[in-house]
Amino acid sequence: MNVGNRIRNLREMQQLSVTQLAKEAYISQPYLSDIERGRHLPSLDKLKTICDALNITLGEFFGDQMDLTPDLLRLVENARKLSEYEREKLNDFIEALAERDLGDN
Repeated sequence: MNVGNRIRNLREMQQLSVTQLAKEAYISQPYLSDIERGRHLPSLDKLKTICDALNITLGEFFGDQMDLTPDLLRLVENARKLSEYEREKLNDFIEALAERDLGDN
């Protein structure tokens, strides 16, 4: 897992600038930039602070969503806010779109 890319994807998903996240995480903007670029690997304590600023747990940070792009992460986050019934209808809609696209090929 590329920790820096994961942080960048989560930050972009939440539409935060590097400066905003750095301020929320009580770290310097250059240090956060270096983490995102892979120049530094944060300590577990610093990573926990960054996760807190992103309103996620360390478990969520290292969870199955690690390779999702920002647009897919945003979709997942929005789907979490829906009721079970609404998620079921959303899945039906997405499946219908996917089937339509397959038929167009």
